[in-house]
Formats: sequence, C-alpha cells, structure tokens
Amino acid sequence: MASRMALLILTFALIFGLACKKPVVQTWSFSKLMCEYAQQPVALQTPHPRFGWILDSFLKDHKQVAYRIQVATQPQHLEKSQPDLWDSGKVISSETLHNPYGGKALTSNQTCYWRVKVWDNQGQTLTSPVQRFHTAFLEPDLWQAQWIGKGPARDPLPEKGWFMTAQEQYDLPDTVQHDGRSLLLRKEVGVKSGIQSAWCYVSGLGFYELYLNGQRMGDHVLAPAKTPYHKQILYNVYDVRSVLQRGKNALGLHLGNGWFNPYKPWWQEYRMQWFGQKRAILQLVIEYKNGEQQIITTDESWKWSDGPLLYHCIYDGEVYDANKEPDGWATPDFDESDWQPVTVIDAPIETLESQTMPETRIVQELDVVQEYEPRPGVKIYDFGQNMAGWVKVRVKGEKGTRIQIRHAEDLHKDHTLDVTSNEDAKATAVYVLDGKGQETFQARFSYYGFQYAEITAEPDLPEILDVSACVVHTDNTPTSEFHSDHELLNKIHHATVWSQKSNMIHYPMDCPQRDERLGWFGDAQVTLEEAMFNFDMPLFFQNWLRGIQLNQNPDDGDIPIISPRPYIKDQGVEWSSTYIIATWIYYLYYGDKQILQTHYESMKDYIQFLESISTDYIVPKGWIGDWGSLVKGWKGGEPPFIPTAFFYYNSVLMSKMARVLDRPGDRAMFQNLSARIQNAFNREYYDPETANYYDGSQMANGFPLYLDLVPAAARDRVLENLVSNIREHETHLTTGVLGTKYVIDALTRHGRADVAFELATQTGFPSWGHMLEKYNTLCEFWTLRQSHNHVMMGSIDAWMIEHLAGIQLAETEPAFRLVELQPYFASDLDTVQCRIQTLRGDIESSWQRQDNGIVWDVHLPFNTLGRITLDMPAEQVFIDGVSISEHEQAERLNSKNAKSVFLLANGKYQIRLKSE
Repeated sequence: MASRMALLILTFALIFGLACKKPVVQTWSFSKLMCEYAQQPVALQTPHPRFGWILDSFLKDHKQVAYRIQVATQPQHLEKSQPDLWDSGKVISSETLHNPYGGKALTSNQTCYWRVKVWDNQGQTLTSPVQRFHTAFLEPDLWQAQWIGKGPARDPLPEKGWFMTAQEQYDLPDTVQHDGRSLLLRKEVGVKSGIQSAWCYVSGLGFYELYLNGQRMGDHVLAPAKTPYHKQILYNVYDVRSVLQRGKNALGLHLGNGWFNPYKPWWQEYRMQWFGQKRAILQLVIEYKNGEQQIITTDESWKWSDGPLLYHCIYDGEVYDANKEPDGWATPDFDESDWQPVTVIDAPIETLESQTMPETRIVQELDVVQEYEPRPGVKIYDFGQNMAGWVKVRVKGEKGTRIQIRHAEDLHKDHTLDVTSNEDAKATAVYVLDGKGQETFQARFSYYGFQYAEITAEPDLPEILDVSACVVHTDNTPTSEFHSDHELLNKIHHATVWSQKSNMIHYPMDCPQRDERLGWFGDAQVTLEEAMFNFDMPLFFQNWLRGIQLNQNPDDGDIPIISPRPYIKDQGVEWSSTYIIATWIYYLYYGDKQILQTHYESMKDYIQFLESISTDYIVPKGWIGDWGSLVKGWKGGEPPFIPTAFFYYNSVLMSKMARVLDRPGDRAMFQNLSARIQNAFNREYYDPETANYYDGSQMANGFPLYLDLVPAAARDRVLENLVSNIREHETHLTTGVLGTKYVIDALTRHGRADVAFELATQTGFPSWGHMLEKYNTLCEFWTLRQSHNHVMMGSIDAWMIEHLAGIQLAETEPAFRLVELQPYFASDLDTVQCRIQTLRGDIESSWQRQDNGIVWDVHLPFNTLGRITLDMPAEQVFIDGVSISEHEQAERLNSKNAKSVFLLANGKYQIRLKSE
C-alpha cells in the first residue's frame, strides 16, 4: 500500500511539474545567412569568400559578442562539429558582416557547407542552419571548352577588338557578315548512373538559352548580363544533376544577337558596338559517386541549324516563326542529319568571369486593366503600369497567321498607339503561328518599355485566349516600404520604385523603351541612394563598378560616362565622377572595405587625370552640366563650374576613403588638394558682393552649398539667395538632373527642410505633382518630353526616406551599425510609415501626429545603435512612457539649444514627442 501511494505521489508530482513548467521562449533567431552577399550562391569566383548573417531578436540591447564559423565538404561534418575545411574557433567580435574565410584552399567546382555559432551579451549561444555555397572556376585554365558557332573561325575586327561604326569595317580585308537569324546548337552525350553532382558552366553571346533533354534550364532571361565584351564576359552556372539521365542526353543552346552582334545601322558611338558573331561555350562537369569525373565541352563535334527567330534586335524587336523551330531539337535521338558541323571560333577574350549578381528574370506578370478596339482588327491593351519586359500572348489560329505586337508608353486620344517616345526603335514583336492548337508566345532576346500594347494580325486576328505583360528586370530583392497620408508622396515612391525596376536590366539604365537603354553615369549617380534603399543592390553595383574599372583609359586614367561599353573620350566629368561617388556610397551602405581596396588605385588615377586637364585647379567646362535645366537660356554644360565642383567632391571622398583604408599620407594629400580646389573655385566663381555663384540660379548656389564649398561666413547669404530664387519661381525648381537632387539635399542640410518639402509636394509645372498627374513612372524631363520611364528624377525618394522617415547612415559606422534617426515632421504631414531591410536587419520608423504631439515608433535591429536627433528639449521627449533620463536603454548625448540627442540600443520603442 505504501509503495502504491508513493507511486501516485510521484506521478502527481511529475504531471503537476510538467504543467507548471514555463515554455522556453526563443528570443532570437537567424533570419538570413549570406556568403558574399548571396544566400547559398552557386557561382563564387573567390577563394576567400566572406560570411554574414542577420539576427532577429525580441530583446532590447541585444548584441553579439563572439562568433565561430565552420566550413566543411559535407554537412554531416558540421553536424558532428568536425569541419574539414575551416574552423575559425571562437572569435571575439561583434561584426556580423564580411567575415572572411581562413581555411584550406578552396578548389574549383567545389560544393562547401557552412554554419555559424554566435554568443550574445546575455550569455546565450545560437547555431545557424547549415548553408551551402559552390565555387565556379577559380583558375581560368580549367576551361577545356571551345567557343563554337557557325561562322568563320576568326572575326574581322580591328586591333581594339570592336567596331564603333559600320564604316570602320571597310578598313579591314574582310567585312562583317551579319546574321539576324538566331542559332541552334546541339550535341548528344552518354552519361552513366551513380551521379554525385553535375554542374554546367555556360555562356552565349550575345544572349543564350540552355536546354537539357528538351527542358529549359534556369528561370532567367537575357543571359548573360551585358558587359564590356572586349574586357569582360560572364558565364552562368547550373546544377543539372536532377535532369541528367542514364544513357543518352541531349544538350541544346539557342543563341541570339543581344548587344554583342547588333545590326549595322545601330553601330553608333552612343548606341551599340559590334564585337563579333554569335557564339557559345559550355562545360559540363559530372562527378560520379565512385570518384570518376566526366567533362563534356563545346567543341567541333557539335552541330548547328538556323533558329526560329528570323530577325531580332534589342531596339527593334524580333520575328519568331514557330514553324522554324524543329520539334524535339534538344532531346535525345533527334534526327540531326541535315544539321551542319559547328566552327570552332577564336575566343573573344582570354578569361571568363562567373556572373555573381542576381539573374534577370520575369519577376511578375500584369493583367490587362483596359482593352480598346479603335478600329476593326486592332486590339489595344492597357496593363495599368509603365514597365520593362514584354507581352505574353496565348492564341489559337491558322498556321502561318502573323501576329504583330507593338509597344508604347502612350496612347493617342482615339486610343491608338502613340510610339513617339520610342524614337527610332521599332519595339515590335512578330509571331508566326504553327496552327497546332493553343500557342504561347513571348520574347526571347529583346525587351521593351511600355504600358500599352497593340496586337494586329495578317490575314486576320486569331482567337486571343489570354494577354499579360511580363515584368523583367535583374532580380534584386525589394527592400523598402514607404507610405504617408500625403497621396503625392506615395505616388512619387511608387513611380520611383517602378522606374528603378524598369531600369536595372544588367546595369543601371537610363530608359527601357527607345533606341538607347544605356548605362549613363549621371542617372545612376543621383539615384544611388534611392536604389540601395529600395532594392538589395550590392552584387548588382559590384558588377557595374567592375565594368567601369575595366573600361578606364590606361593611358591617362580617364573614366567613361557610359558603362558597360568600350571607353570613348568625352568631356563629361560630372558623369564620370560617378565612379568615385558610387564606390563611396556603396561602402557606406554595405560597410565593405574591399570595394574601396579594389577600386582605390583606379580612382587615384582618375584624380590624376582631372589634375592633368585642370589649370590652376579649374577644370574646363563640359557638354553635360545640369542636364535638363529649366534656367532661361540654359545651354549644355552650364553652370560651367560643375566639373571643378566634382573635382573637389572627388578629392574630399578620396580623403575619406584613404582614412578608412588607413593611408594617412594619401589622406593628407587629398585634403590638401581639396583645399586648393576650394580656394580656386571660390576665386573663380563666387561673387562676394551678391553672394552668388555664377548666375545665381538654383543649381549654381545649391551645389556649392551641398558640397560645403561655400566659405563659412557666406553660407547664410548664399542660402538666402537660393531660397529667394525658389520663391521667385513660385516655389518651383528650375534644376535638371543633378540640381534636382543636390538642391533638395542642400536645403535640408542647411536647415531649410521646409522649403525642400514644399518643392517635393509642389503641383503645377514643373514638379513631381505635375509629372505624376499623367504618368506612373518618372519622366526624363520636367517638360514630359521624350522618355516617360527615367529613374533619375527619383532622387527625391531617398530624401523622403532619409528625412521624412528620418533613416540616415552614419559615416563612422557604415552599413547601419549606427542608425541616424532625425525625421522632419512636416506640418502638412500627419503620418509616415517606413521600413527598410538592411544587411543588419529591418529598420522601421513610423510616426503619427496626435492632438498632444507626435507618436513615433522605432525599430532598431539586433546589434545596432540608433542616434536620435530632435529639434526640441529633452523635457518634451518620452520613450516607452518615461523620460529620456529614466529610460534604461537611452543615453543622453546633448540637450543644448532646444535640441535633444540621445543613443538607443537595438529594440522596439515608442517615442512620444509632446507639444509645448
């Protein structure tokens, strides 16, 4: 009886104890794990990858104090904590970004696994899930494959490696034989069972599609990314293990012209250059479980046939005849008896580089929002949004029916297509039906900028079953949300995001619709911050900066004004200076010293070039200036001091980079140079009697204010003149591309955010309000002429995030390790909601005006600090219901002159700002 009672008591105790035990609450977790900025990358081309991670936490003042990274050849090695490649050991560090690999030498075509363990300031540890990365070819000589095509073995090219104009070809023994038809390449190979891994490395110029056993590989389009082909060609990497089968397998490549092999009429200095005939290279590396390796390459054993695209061009579009694509051409046992042996073609350059930035993809599809039939046989479709990409149409009709799709940004009043902004680009797709039931057509090797599409057909329209618009851009992940109670500000953000989407196909473009689509530096310069706020851009800009560096003139250090494309000499300092500006801003946003190290010497060479063309530190006027200025009588290149101002700006930035890279000698040199430029600039362009620069226009006074070129004693007068000019124009801007960014920022920096806000929310010509009454993307000019999808006027979007939401970078603690929070609480605004995703986690800043003041919700991610700056005394500021002095996580830094500055550790806070 006693033993039974004891058992009952024990059982009761166990049940009661379990019921009362508190559940374990997970207070932190990994939200993202990165290897060279990417999640589980498959094309790493560095033997020393860097690791990073983002942690989410429910706790305040939560910090990392140490980490341990382990890397292994198999995941089970990590599970046993026996990494065979590298174990960093416990590293005392709070850094979560750019932690470098330090283990055994990595090899090419190697799959590795890694994880990280972190320690926090609460005495806890957390271990991440296991992640994977795969190396590309780390040594160029591992390429055994040959370039193949159907033309001659050697292109007729000048010594420089490309043609600028069609006339140049006649100076050579052979002229270029251009072929506008697409090209099909194929080969059958035998594969054994027991495959461990299979990786396919491939490039095709200008664009390609890869097929294996009839299946299209990958979901990306317009591959590989455009580069300066005479210096850099990218390849892609595919994991094809699941598609290979025992026995026969068929490899197929479909090649298009792209930017590499354009039509002669487009061989122009600022349009396209000819680099050679279509060609491809492929290397498939198969590893078997028994240790055997099989390598399959492009060589003379492949065969070719003409493809189904009868004509195709980036600007003009394409003609696709479904009757010309052989059924099953990329499947085993296809009858290739009438196909021809390929030609092995000379390599365009010695080495290839893996494409590490995100691929270009169909990111979403838009449905038709309105349909018109202005006359019989003509269908007009409105997709509700200006965009870049193409139309996808599903039809059913008779064989040989020829459908034509034209694209445009506008409609005439009678709902017919208005193609004015396409300029000389035909922007037309043609599809010839094969009559085999339902058929779906979409572009292969061209793209368009449009909101409207016109469909006609010969002899008659077939049955149109479905029409949609495919939105295409490099797949940089969106990273921002912005909303306010001011509808115009919301429209500006929407238009900026869509303009950015439309203009990031491989590189930062100017516009997607007309006969241009080029990487003009000025457009990128003024929208760098907006782009980095709104999208995950490090690998995208890393690739673009690499192309700029390769294109630098080796003779004198000059930098081009367009990239990617070959270097041409041009008087465009205000554009080419983007190289230095972009590199510095990249560092600030992503905290990556390596980007500074990579480009530092090239940037120094550019500074020396600017010195060489200057006279007493004054750089000659160029032809661009404040492009699109509305100043009366404005001419290209004005204000004439802009190149000298950029010479100063570049020197200041170089001194900052020298500080980061611990080069004190260079830092002093650049500081001395910038001081001399400043003195020369003010002697040449500043009128002390009127306190105006040059003509006293908004750009003329605003840009020196932005750069702190103005002598301290004169700043108030110059600022007053700037504001007076704005008021004289009824609070409208007269600025162009550059001035629109720098004047707004100059006003805010010098205490006139109120005027900047009035300009941002202005209506009537010229203004964003006027522009967005008609369009849903941003126009090239305030006058609304030419392109209606240029992102450069989107510089205001960064201002909205930085100053209305108040989220700003700190130069001393880049990548938002320290977040500057300083909103401008505009009287005409009642609510602002903003969230941005950074490499350290999500930052949120949302405020709402109430009767007794403002309620401001702030979220600072794990391992960060926020420095709050408010134009009000500390007595009016309460955090989580208590005063600053009583809050555990708040550290007061200053309370002078009716201003409050204090630090907050990471966490979520509600800050109440009470009215006086």
